[in-house]
Amino acid sequence: MKEHAALAMGWVPVCPAEQLSADGRAAIDLPSGERCLVFEVEGALYAVSATCSHRALSIEGGPVQGASIVCPWHKARFDMATGKGTRPARDPLKTFDVAVVDGTVCVHEREGEG
Repeated sequence: MKEHAALAMGWVPVCPAEQLSADGRAAIDLPSGERCLVFEVEGALYAVSATCSHRALSIEGGPVQGASIVCPWHKARFDMATGKGTRPARDPLKTFDVAVVDGTVCVHEREGEG
């Protein structure tokens, strides 16, 4: 898929893929207004909401442990692939589709998800 076709289909560019590889994480505000965190962990890409499902606080800057991110406020741990969290979070963290298109990391909000 070419970048212009991806953008027409609702994919949002985040950063060049080599930048994400170097930094390991990036953040972007999506057209919906939601902040999204993007991670590369051991060659796999993940994109999750920057807002913890427990108390709606930002998890941006929280420590990454393997393919999980830890909320810096209450220590809930979220699997970045599924969004499933540990106590005290009861609800999963929202996840997004993520792909590299023409060398650019892009995310997509799935239809019908808020």
